Amino acid sequence: MASNSPSSNRLRVGYAFPPNKERNVIRPSLIDYANLHGVDLVRIDLQTPLLHQGPFHCIIHKLYDNAWAENLQDFASKNPDVVIVDRPDLISQLYNRVSMLDVVSQVKVSDSGVRIEVPKQVVVKDEAIDSMRDLELKFPVIAKPLESDGSAKSHEMSLVFNQRGLKDLDTPVLLQEFVNHGGVMFKVYVAGDQSVCVKRKSLPDVAETEEELEKKAEGAMKFSQISRAVEKSEKCNGEEKKEEEEIEMPPEKIVTEVSRGLKEAMGIRLFNYDMIRDWNSTYYVIDINYLPGFAVLPEYEPFLTKFFKEVAQKKVEEAEDSAIGDDKAKPRCCCFQ
Repeated sequence: MASNSPSSNRLRVGYAFPPNKERNVIRPSLIDYANLHGVDLVRIDLQTPLLHQGPFHCIIHKLYDNAWAENLQDFASKNPDVVIVDRPDLISQLYNRVSMLDVVSQVKVSDSGVRIEVPKQVVVKDEAIDSMRDLELKFPVIAKPLESDGSAKSHEMSLVFNQRGLKDLDTPVLLQEFVNHGGVMFKVYVAGDQSVCVKRKSLPDVAETEEELEKKAEGAMKFSQISRAVEKSEKCNGEEKKEEEEIEMPPEKIVTEVSRGLKEAMGIRLFNYDMIRDWNSTYYVIDINYLPGFAVLPEYEPFLTKFFKEVAQKKVEEAEDSAIGDDKAKPRCCCFQ
């Protein structure tokens, strides 16, 4: 068995990813940058028991199967000094879109004028939907698979305009009320105490009334179809739309407080969340993903390297505090003259 008590001053971080996910995080530029700053990134061999590998200071992972979770749990129980980012049982709460956003209700911001919410949403199982009013939702709605496990199917979403669009949906499905947000989404990437917010193009606003939506011959459109339609429209106009540039970023304070609130509520440290803002300046968290493709961020290499060092340092500090506490708890011998 490999020893998991690294003796050198360098930090060893083991990583376990499916191949298609690994290249979105562990790129050569990150390996090189981390190496120059005292961090060695080591690929974990998934064909070899984890107990036979190492030593590690920290392990990051994005695998979904139970066998890996049991392997990791066994390793962690025998190597309590190794930081696991993050525990599989905590990550699993993000695999289900029904419960994924429950934590948003626990997020508090110091600005009393700012609201952080989740769009109205309902799970439809096998029953037919006779009326959206029965569900207390109104068109348009976004139809999302219940699973959010990184599979191709989990990304198949549609914007549903009317009752006809509901009939073609596979159930069970999550229906989330669409909120007009200027066609811009804020993607916030969180690594421990750090958070970075970037703007991304999103679904365009829907201007039609309910009556107009009901008349649409096409009851629903897949997200990929909408993206192609938007691109075609922009090319026909001969210029790129400027809405994305005109919409202001959320205040840094809001981003920091929402990120910290979600991190504390979920108990996980590597994730991103999608947030939109309506025209009344209410913020909506619409999706949360574990260990996303951080490589899309500018200068993501120092961002993640700093995180690796921080989690290792916190583990050292916790061990020192524990040792001090144990020392204080020891019985003392008192001699009376």
